[in-house]
Amino acid sequence: MSYNKTASITAETINPKVKIFDYEPCGEIARHAERLEQEMEKSPGSRPFPEITYCNLGNPQALGQRPITFFREVLSLCDNPALLRRDETRMLFSPCAINRARKIIESMPGRNSGAYTNSQGIRSLREAVASGIAARDGFPSRPEDIFLTDGASSAINLSMQILIRSQEDGVLCPLPEYPLYSASIILHGGTMVPYNLSEDGDWGLEIFEVKRCLEEARIAGLTVRAMVIINPGNPTGQVLSVTNQEEIVEFCRKEGLVMLADEVWYTKITSMWKIGNSIL
Repeated sequence: MSYNKTASITAETINPKVKIFDYEPCGEIARHAERLEQEMEKSPGSRPFPEITYCNLGNPQALGQRPITFFREVLSLCDNPALLRRDETRMLFSPCAINRARKIIESMPGRNSGAYTNSQGIRSLREAVASGIAARDGFPSRPEDIFLTDGASSAINLSMQILIRSQEDGVLCPLPEYPLYSASIILHGGTMVPYNLSEDGDWGLEIFEVKRCLEEARIAGLTVRAMVIINPGNPTGQVLSVTNQEEIVEFCRKEGLVMLADEVWYTKITSMWKIGNSIL
């Protein structure tokens, strides 16, 4: 029996969808910045600036923003429960963080953060999220309907994996957009259906524009299954009015679209604008 000794995977034999996958924040500009950084490490003083500041991502902690202490304290205690048995812990950690960590640890399988959990996430944490949604939005939420993910990117990919069946399935996405959406749609074999935000209207979302794009996509033979709404906008920073949000919800209901509401920056844009209710 003869064996083919050529490489089992090459640029020519990988999934063709990966080759057209384009995630611009990690594109050529970011790669060029990395090359410059390596050059500066090897030859200090070779450039007229001492360091490179990366602004290709919304990455505030990389630019010096301090993390929220409470989250870090709870995480530290959950990952090292032995700290809870030490007297000095009460001097180093806040009482709220200690109490929250104890409750979370009690709900973990084996009381260990290294154990596998329910696929949707730890039940007690989903219950806390459900309570938070109800308190924030005044709308009841069930932990059974909540999935916890390791960041928004995982949630986006999971959503596309569930929604997209073939290239004939389309997803409405805003332009300008956070490019992970268009890249994820392509990677999962679907078709992006772009709709333009109104530059003259402070990058607001106009329903008639979305409806026009939806109708054109359907005429072209696409089955549009979902609509992405980013609020506050990324990268535009606009905040949708409550009236606009209600229009969007009604539009998705009427057209039978799954509404994907990206509200990652919801709590970050509070000093400049008054934010209405969450679109969820």
